[in-house]
Amino acid sequence: MLRSHARVAVLLLIVTLFNGIGMSGAYASPISDLLQQVGAMDQKNEMSSSGGFKDLLLGVLFGNFLNRILNFSTDALPAGDNSRSQTTSKEVIGFYAENWSNDTAALNSVNQYGDQIQTLSPFWGTINADGSIEEKDSNNREAVMRYAREHHVKVSVLLNNAKGETGISPVHQLLNNEQRRINAVANIEEYLKNNGFSGVNIDFEMVSPEDRDNLTLFMKELASRLRPAGYTVAISVFPKSDETTNDVAIAYDYQNLAKYVDQVALMTYDNHGEWSGPGPIADIRWVERNLKYALQFIPKNKLYLGIPGYGYDWSVSGVTTVHYKDVVETLAKYGSSLQWEDQAKVPYFTYVSAGVEHQVWFENSSSLAYKLDLVNKYDLKGVALWRLGQEDPAYWQVLRDKLR
Repeated sequence: MLRSHARVAVLLLIVTLFNGIGMSGAYASPISDLLQQVGAMDQKNEMSSSGGFKDLLLGVLFGNFLNRILNFSTDALPAGDNSRSQTTSKEVIGFYAENWSNDTAALNSVNQYGDQIQTLSPFWGTINADGSIEEKDSNNREAVMRYAREHHVKVSVLLNNAKGETGISPVHQLLNNEQRRINAVANIEEYLKNNGFSGVNIDFEMVSPEDRDNLTLFMKELASRLRPAGYTVAISVFPKSDETTNDVAIAYDYQNLAKYVDQVALMTYDNHGEWSGPGPIADIRWVERNLKYALQFIPKNKLYLGIPGYGYDWSVSGVTTVHYKDVVETLAKYGSSLQWEDQAKVPYFTYVSAGVEHQVWFENSSSLAYKLDLVNKYDLKGVALWRLGQEDPAYWQVLRDKLR
């Protein structure tokens, strides 16, 4: 049994270490009060009950201390086990893409708001059917990498799959051939090493349901090669609320993919798009339904909610993508009134140009706030914004307020 002055010394050590690892102010006052109580009791006759209380106090504080500093990983939990209560620090992944080689819209967002981004994920390459990587032209690559180095931002390059116009799809040819998968894994590792990237985000889309198991196998092979070398492995997946065979997301085996990757970006956008009539890009009810389904299989400390920064303009002439600045300019030009769809929690408006009626649905800081409430409600790891340069500039204050 510790003597009284020894117990106080250990308590002081614990408090010092608590402060050293950044305990919040909420803990400082109660611990100080407890120390004062122990000191007051030591001024009295040392009774067995007092010693028992202090020993118990030491045990509680020391147990909490160990839990705090050991930082046990939840990766050992089975995929989808989200029962453990935890408070995670929220992260922002910023997807970086350009419409042409000298498009600076995304770079401007990086320079202005990069202090709130933990990981940049630039779309700079495509994986071909043979496993080779075809790089995209960008005049801003060095500027992005320089910013990341100077501001200690991770760069996890985004690689998508090649699209075939006719015949067998390139991603099918890649996933169903062992040697091509081996080539792809080796080429990705070399690509990361040669460019100083911290990891990779695999964005394979429109994958056939028959390739479901081979997509998982590819991610397993990739993770087995990259994660031991210190690289982060992420995957972007389509949202879904069940496993129906006609869903384009059927190829993503959430539970098994989550076993092998560090991060999963749930692409909760394009609720309506070029293939549909006008409507919300990310109806909050649709987002939450898909999120709740994903959480049955993917640990919350790996899951990032996809956030759209864009919108669509529908008319009889077709559908076009609009950025927030386009929305502002169009509203001003045509004098339209901004509307709010309260159930979906999104804005929209209509206007008439050259006798043609247009309907525009998009995202702004108000709709973002509701989505960030879901991130906090379900204690997700963070958000993944598609894409930098398209968003409402007011996003960043909302992100700061909601996630920090």
